[in-house]
Amino acid sequence: MNKKTVEHWLNKLKKYWFNKDIDSAVSLFTNTTFYQETPFVKPYTTIEEINQEWQHIKNENIQNIEFNILAIDGFTVIVQWILKQNNRNFDGIYEIKFNNDFECIYFKSWEMKDE
Repeated sequence: MNKKTVEHWLNKLKKYWFNKDIDSAVSLFTNTTFYQETPFVKPYTTIEEINQEWQHIKNENIQNIEFNILAIDGFTVIVQWILKQNNRNFDGIYEIKFNNDFECIYFKSWEMKDE
């Protein structure tokens, strides 16, 4: 796994998310067997559950999405995400694991708390 491959995957995610192309966004998680938006909720283990989670973006005013790759260790990537939507700023960390075919098999997100 190299930075260019990760950037390509993240750029697709960003494009689909920003354009509210839910079907294409969800397609990036076809082989994902662990998907968790926050450690405080039960992880999703099926593509149907992941698809349902993505439905909420339909009603969001997405203003900006940024990703910063922090670390790559084999097929595991740590990414900082920054999101501006509905005139509010959010940020956090993704842990993403890929298989040998560079398909996402594990996705976990942590959102930073505003203090």
